[in-house]
Amino acid sequence: MNSYWFAPRPKGVEHQHPFLVFDGNDHLHLPLTIFGKEASDRLSPKTVQTYLHAVLPFFAWLDTDVWQLRAGNRWDAPSRQVRQAIEDYLVSKLQCKVQPHHQGWKFVAITSGTRSTLRVFLSALKLFYQCMVARGSYSFLNPLVEPISATVATVQARLEHEDNYPKMPDQSGVMPPQKRPTHRLSDNYFKLQHDEWLPQILDDPKLPALILGGGKKLSLKYTRQRDEAFTWLLFETGARVSEVAGLMLGDWAVHGTHTKARAFNKGSFGRRTKVLSFHENTVILLRRYFDEERVRFDPHGYSLDIYLELAARKLIDLQTVPLFLTTQGTQLTPKEYREHYWNPACSARGIDADVHQARHWLVTRSVRDIYETAKSKDEIERRLRGLVEYMKWKSEETLAAYQHYFDEQLDADTRDAFHQRMHEEIQQYLAERKLGKRGQKERQKQEQAPQPSSLVPPFPDEPDLAFLYALAGEASYGEENK
Repeated sequence: MNSYWFAPRPKGVEHQHPFLVFDGNDHLHLPLTIFGKEASDRLSPKTVQTYLHAVLPFFAWLDTDVWQLRAGNRWDAPSRQVRQAIEDYLVSKLQCKVQPHHQGWKFVAITSGTRSTLRVFLSALKLFYQCMVARGSYSFLNPLVEPISATVATVQARLEHEDNYPKMPDQSGVMPPQKRPTHRLSDNYFKLQHDEWLPQILDDPKLPALILGGGKKLSLKYTRQRDEAFTWLLFETGARVSEVAGLMLGDWAVHGTHTKARAFNKGSFGRRTKVLSFHENTVILLRRYFDEERVRFDPHGYSLDIYLELAARKLIDLQTVPLFLTTQGTQLTPKEYREHYWNPACSARGIDADVHQARHWLVTRSVRDIYETAKSKDEIERRLRGLVEYMKWKSEETLAAYQHYFDEQLDADTRDAFHQRMHEEIQQYLAERKLGKRGQKERQKQEQAPQPSSLVPPFPDEPDLAFLYALAGEASYGEENK
């Protein structure tokens, strides 16, 4: 076993490390364990776990890759060696393209095979070395920081402390506040293709069917209804996996146990700040799951109707009743859903898809529907604002990335139509050249011939039409076409 792994701190132990990290030989890896504690002081527990999941494969790779072992590229090697090891890992494992820049840093371009966790990996590794440098466990400069940027930051910090008198704080009003740069300059040694975050654009209408089809191949004796209902909610609502797993019966019952449910949002600290919408067929799945599968693992053995009746009599608080349960009767967690259903379902269908892509899929399909069915620009803007409100995005910057994708699609469609017309005109010209002058004369005759639309009487309902034709010395329309 060569993979690194970690475990949360058990309850009742004296040490203060939230996570214990072990190497491929099941020995405690002290630097990563310390990193877990340092990161927990700055980030949420879920983010720390995400960071650990992102960097542990890199450390395992350093311990097992033949070329890295021969070069002596360990995590605590000099910065130059660590950067080379990271570059090798980006190319060979994460399938990126890495190119040098004339300013000394490296440009990382993603490919179709690049994993969606690339940005998380680089951020986590940068924080790891930052923590190690601060504690004195790494005696070189942070390899994830561009050397020039690191030098400039050191000089600036030194100059700020060389003044004769300490500066008053900005909020004192005594000294004019220092001007901050209007834009953020990245000090990353490995800079990604796009500085700004770009969502993954998924536009395959078959993706939900692929996931659900892969789930049918799994031997899910007790949780098939739960996992299918959970998956439908992910794709239909665009909610995060944590938001779906965190649904309580009260969130659904407050909207009549029908096609809506309230949910918490990222950064809402558990407060229900948004409403999820889903299809009536998913309502049927939820009711069936609640009364057939879930009731067997419910601590009380209650069906949906019994819970609703008890709530009406104020004998139970539905906000204490999880919507989705494990086979042990506890609330289903995002990790359990991913490991129990999503990841195996993807493997069964031979696809590599993160569970968060269900959210991107819903947004992509929604934006496409708006662009294709809206009848005016005003309607497009109104419906896009509605989508921003539904997703509870803090700004419209996230939506702009999806719009840019569809603008490119529209431009591509326009160019395709232009190329098609151009191709047809050229082919027609070549065909005429092949026929010679005879072909051109035939075309001129066809163009000069009266079109069928010109034979239609302009006023078919005019009662004196025949009389008017007679005055003009012409045959009436009907007689002319006998």
